Amino acid sequence: MATMVNMNNLLNGKDSRWLQLEVCREFQRNKCSRPDTECKFAHPPATVEVQNGRVTACYDSIKVSVRLLFF
Repeated sequence: MATMVNMNNLLNGKDSRWLQLEVCREFQRNKCSRPDTECKFAHPPATVEVQNGRVTACYDSIKVSVRLLFF
């Protein structure tokens, strides 16, 4: 049975899975030739912890990106 995300937890900010972004595998090997703004995967600075190939993005950074896409 698939695990379902509890919508109350998601809306209350307790479940941060929706903020997780996959890190660029080429970037991790220092081989990505795309600028950060053009690669669809995350290019985190060395100070950001990568767990299982993913990083948790700041809500405000996603909010700004979504606003630019839809307005």
